[in-house]
Amino acid sequence: MCLRLGGPSTGDTGKVLMKQGLVLVVLGHLSFITAAILHGTVLRYVVTPGNALTLQYCVINILSVTSAIMVITSGITTIILSRYLSSVPLRWTVFSLSVACALLTLTCALGLLASIAKTFATQGQALLAACTLGSPELLALASNCPFDPTRIYSSSLCLWGISLVLCVAETVFAVRCAHFSHQLLGLRPWCGKSYPLSLQESPEPVEGRDLLSCTSSEPLTL
Repeated sequence: MCLRLGGPSTGDTGKVLMKQGLVLVVLGHLSFITAAILHGTVLRYVVTPGNALTLQYCVINILSVTSAIMVITSGITTIILSRYLSSVPLRWTVFSLSVACALLTLTCALGLLASIAKTFATQGQALLAACTLGSPELLALASNCPFDPTRIYSSSLCLWGISLVLCVAETVFAVRCAHFSHQLLGLRPWCGKSYPLSLQESPEPVEGRDLLSCTSSEPLTL
């Protein structure tokens, strides 16, 4: 039997794309839910037009929601491509969406990191601007706050931390998806040598012949 080692089959390529698409869809939904909870429990109380820091919090949260929607769209498109690998427009769509998702989620992650750092630096003063407190000891006794001031600091940091982890994970999988679709398109490699993925099924072994019987005219395909 003459062994011929070919590239990944159509089924294997479809499975990889399917898994990446499902992961992107799940991460996008989790990121969207986290941003919605953050807005509902924290930002809708503390955002004021005259406070630049709270406006930055709001802008970054909107960016998180936008990136989550794009990640979900990219994941769904990747799943569709896993069923129609021969479609060149779908390959370009997945590649473009993946690159856009990677850039947007990376920007979102940097913005969330900046929000966490500024909140630590100011000790959450922007989050408590709606409460006119004379000293931190009066937080539990404050009656003029529209929220529970004893929990908003920890809640916001916890939700920002979750969003940051999700954005980093989305960036990683978006880059992987972009790299995979880049190989499918057979474009110029990012760096070094790269070859387009084979979308044809690996040839069946030839019965009645062994590896030593292969002639030089039948090279092994790696």
